[in-house]
Amino acid sequence: MRKILFFIFYCFVCAVKSYAQTNPSDKEIMDSLLKNDEMLKLINDIDKRSSYIRINIGFGNKLYSGNNKSIESLENNKQLIVSPSVEYHHKSGFGIGFTGYLGSDNNKTNFFQYALSPSYNYTRGKIADASISYTHYFITDIYNSNSSPIQDDFYGSILFKKPLLKPGIAAGYSSGKYHEIISIDTTVKIVNQEIHINYTDSLVIDLSSISVAGSVEHEFDFYNLFSKKDGLSFTPQVILISGINKYTVHHNSSLSNYTSFTKKRIRRLRHFQSQDSNKYELQSLGLDLDLNYSIGKFYIEPELYFDYYLPNTNDNRFTQIFNFNIGITF
Repeated sequence: MRKILFFIFYCFVCAVKSYAQTNPSDKEIMDSLLKNDEMLKLINDIDKRSSYIRINIGFGNKLYSGNNKSIESLENNKQLIVSPSVEYHHKSGFGIGFTGYLGSDNNKTNFFQYALSPSYNYTRGKIADASISYTHYFITDIYNSNSSPIQDDFYGSILFKKPLLKPGIAAGYSSGKYHEIISIDTTVKIVNQEIHINYTDSLVIDLSSISVAGSVEHEFDFYNLFSKKDGLSFTPQVILISGINKYTVHHNSSLSNYTSFTKKRIRRLRHFQSQDSNKYELQSLGLDLDLNYSIGKFYIEPELYFDYYLPNTNDNRFTQIFNFNIGITF
C-alpha cells in the first residue's frame, strides 16, 4: 500500500514538473526527491519482514504447555527441568519449534519427552495481533512422573493493540492420557480378623480440558541501557481463566479395591481430585511476569507465573511456575 502511494506521489511530482511553472528552488527540491531514493528504501524496510532462527535453553519447572496458562496451572511438578529448543519463524508468520525436556526420575537423568509445535502469528493488523499454535508431546516413558499428561494442545489468542492496558482473549483445547502405578500394602480388620492386602493397581487416566481466558497487560520498554544495541521489555499480565476439565480413570485392578484400601490421589495433576468436578467454571486467577533483555542477537528472558485456584480443593491453591531462558536469534 505504501509503495502504491509513493508511486502515485511520484507520478504527481513528474506531472507538476512537466506542466507547472518551475522556479529554481522548486526544481532543486524535486530533483533531490527524485534522485534520492532514501524514501523508497524506508518504505521497503517498513514492508520487509525477515525470517529468523532462534536457539534457546530454558531452566525451570515449566513442563506442560508453552502458552496455555490453564494447563500450566494444573502442574504438580517440583523438579528442575532443562529444556533446549530450536525454532524457525518465517516472515509470513508461520513458524515451527522443537523442544526437548531433560529431567531426573529414579536417579536417572535423560530426555523424557519432546514437543513439536507449528504455529502462525499475525502481527500486521492495526487493531489486534493474533496467534494460533498446536503442540504435540512425544513421551518416551509413559510411567515417568515428570512427563506431560497432555499429548495434544491447541491454543489461540488475540491481543488488542490500542489501549494503554491491552486486553486479550485466549482459548485452548488439550487432551491426553498418562499412567500411574499405585502399590497397596496394608492390613485391614474384617470380622475381627486381620487380612493382609498387597496388590498393584495400574491406572490409565484419560483427560481433556477446554479453557477460555481473558487478560489485560501493559508492556514497558527501555532502550539503549548499556549500549546502542540493547533493550529491555517488562510485561505484567493479569489473567482470569475459566474452563472445564474432564478425566476418566481405568483401573487394572478394581475400583472397589482402589477406593477401599488406598487414600492415594492422582499425583500428576493438581485439582483433579474427583470426577464430580466436570463442570464449566471459573478456574483460576493468574499473574504472569515476563522480562526480556536483548543485546544484539543474544537475549535472556526470565518468566514467573503465579496462579490462584478458585474452586474448592484439598490442594494448595497457589501454583508458582518459573522459567529462565537464554538464547540467540539469527
